[in-house]
Amino acid sequence: MRYIKADNDLWIRLGGISLLWLLDVYSYGLFARPLNFTTLKYSAEFLVLSTATWEVIRWILLWLRRRYPHLSQTRTRILISLPLCWLTSILIDWADMKVVNSTAYHVAYPIEAFINSIPNALLFSGLIIGIQEAVYYFNRLLKSEKEAEILKKENLQTQLDSLKQQVNPHFLFNSLNTLSYLIGDDTEKAEEFLDELCKVYRYLLRSNEHELTDLSTELQFIRSYFHLLKTRYGDNIQLNLAIEPPYETYLLPSLTLQLLIENAVKHNVIDKTQPLTINVMTQSEARLIVKNNLQKKPQQLPSTQIGLRNIATKFRLLNQGDILVDETPDEFVVTIPLIAAGNPLVHS
Repeated sequence: MRYIKADNDLWIRLGGISLLWLLDVYSYGLFARPLNFTTLKYSAEFLVLSTATWEVIRWILLWLRRRYPHLSQTRTRILISLPLCWLTSILIDWADMKVVNSTAYHVAYPIEAFINSIPNALLFSGLIIGIQEAVYYFNRLLKSEKEAEILKKENLQTQLDSLKQQVNPHFLFNSLNTLSYLIGDDTEKAEEFLDELCKVYRYLLRSNEHELTDLSTELQFIRSYFHLLKTRYGDNIQLNLAIEPPYETYLLPSLTLQLLIENAVKHNVIDKTQPLTINVMTQSEARLIVKNNLQKKPQQLPSTQIGLRNIATKFRLLNQGDILVDETPDEFVVTIPLIAAGNPLVHS
């Protein structure tokens, strides 16, 4: 559950408390009374009462926002907050009147005042909820629009990156070299390699059409992609898949696994004495782990981690939290959240 911080609403709080105070002052007709010690006492009481009511109800609303933070949950949040805040407002009013009556702060409140506070509490709590929720909805709407714009830019960048991969001369050169060698050495393997190469490029061309893909489809692509790597590196590279069937329908951004496997191949030594092993597995709570044994290439340029940053940004904008990257002397591990199909919170 994501924690939603309170907005910087100091001016709204001051304005709202002032409004409640003015309504109390008006309802007791203090404006029509002469300014004296008694009216000042009433005014001070109403200021404390208004502040307590606003702040307690505000705290309740913040608590509900932590449990129901998204715009799609606004109706649920209001339906829960209205009776809860109404009851809270009644209790605050009654506590105030009890204190006044027990301390003889001013003329005691009659029983009718306790009864009349029930509908008045509904009015005040509804007013506070309306103001607070309107401001919260407006701020969340602005934030959602900004995130949608950022996500749109990220999608464009991902498409550009994908296009670069599609026409990557180095990748294509290596693939064609391998194919050329196989044609002269093993025609059957050459046909198999060409078939997998076509699957890889077909998936790359279609990946721009969908922001998310299910894990099962991504794994089919990875098997074809890894076949190309396996043909090139032989037994010097291994891929182990341990995917629990229930998670195959879960979603993740297209090409996520390809980027992570490509990073492992790009930054590690791969030979007979130092084979590279890549493990892809699911974990409880819908987590996907991609890890490989770490054997960094000597004298390589520092990694820019652009691929990891792009993946992390996309998951964050999809309201799925952060990916976890853990590097030890022996392993490099990336943990990403899988997204349940039909998750209504992905675009909220």
